[in-house]
Amino acid sequence: MATVKEKAETVEKKTKAATRKAADKAAATTIEAKKTTRATARKAQAKAEAAGAQIAEKAAVAEIEAKKVASKVKRTAKATTAKAKAAVETAKAPAKKARAAKLEIVIQSVMGGAITPEEIAAKLPKGAVSAYVKVEENKIYWVAKDGETGSVEIW
Repeated sequence: MATVKEKAETVEKKTKAATRKAADKAAATTIEAKKTTRATARKAQAKAEAAGAQIAEKAAVAEIEAKKVASKVKRTAKATTAKAKAAVETAKAPAKKARAAKLEIVIQSVMGGAITPEEIAAKLPKGAVSAYVKVEENKIYWVAKDGETGSVEIW
């Protein structure tokens, strides 16, 4: 039969073996926990990166859309400004014509001849859009809408 000393050694061996097994199990559990934690961290990081990429993409799209809108606003502003300038000029034109209409204009030559703008207009052919009076040459040069040109004598 085994002695107390042998039994104590056997119990001690079993205790050491059990302690080693427990330590190995604890180490294995710790390693598994670390693996799981790292895997979860990698997944979370991947999701965060994907979300960041989506946000960056949406920001880029929003920036492009903002530039498009800004460009359209700029074009609209330029067009509106041009229309406003044209409207101002158009508004000024009748005032200038009204002043000219009230003014009696008589063109005289050195020889004593005289002619008014109304008489000049009467001498021009239909379709004439411009007239150039050269009293020293006794001529009225004209240009028609279609580009035709010609001249008539004043006196």
